[in-house]
Amino acid sequence: MSVSTSLPHRAAERGRARRRSRLRVVLVLALVAGLVAAAGWLVLGSSALGVEHVQVTGVDRLTPGEVRDGAGIEPGTPLARVDTAEVARRLSSLAPVREVEVMRRWPRTVEITVRERTPAAVQARGTSWVLVDRSGVAFATQERRPAGLPLVSAPVDAGAPALRAALDVLDALPIDVRDAVRQVRAASREHVTMRLTKDRTVVWGSPERSDRKAAVLAVLLSRKASVYDVSAPDTPTTRK
Repeated sequence: MSVSTSLPHRAAERGRARRRSRLRVVLVLALVAGLVAAAGWLVLGSSALGVEHVQVTGVDRLTPGEVRDGAGIEPGTPLARVDTAEVARRLSSLAPVREVEVMRRWPRTVEITVRERTPAAVQARGTSWVLVDRSGVAFATQERRPAGLPLVSAPVDAGAPALRAALDVLDALPIDVRDAVRQVRAASREHVTMRLTKDRTVVWGSPERSDRKAAVLAVLLSRKASVYDVSAPDTPTTRK
């Protein structure tokens, strides 16, 4: 085998080698670009990785079907194109939903975890009863008054602050006292009263110093009376 040692021949061989190297680079880049395009199409444009299952957990008042309908996820939608923030926003408009988390579970599942509102009290609406959570949001209506929930009321013109004051007062009560509450009325934010079992009335006043008022009331209830006034907790009074 003979090897050319002349300068022209060596230069020509180096040129051919460079061209072959450049060709290999171009071919590799084209192959990579093709693979990326195919992968992009598979993930974003193909139903091969489309949504097949929508799993719903954490519901009680709502049904999984109602959550799926509210989510509005079309079967076969490429999983990568599911806007989880938008799905969560849509589901947050459902009254019983307090919080919701939406996650993609590859290859073909969307997982929805719902945390529903917990009733803190009930309001009368005509012949029906409306469940209200701790923040004052009405989220469900029932034909019968549910047991174990106090009735809260506030004049319409007093607005949300009065209703929130009634709920704040309820939240401050010890459990044993709260269990005895039958009704909380807020004529305004500054004038909250409660009706307890055994036809007892509590004059609470505003939600300010509620912890102190709750502690004083717990002591006063050991006395037999029909009215317990803790609106000024440092000088409480009772009346028979």
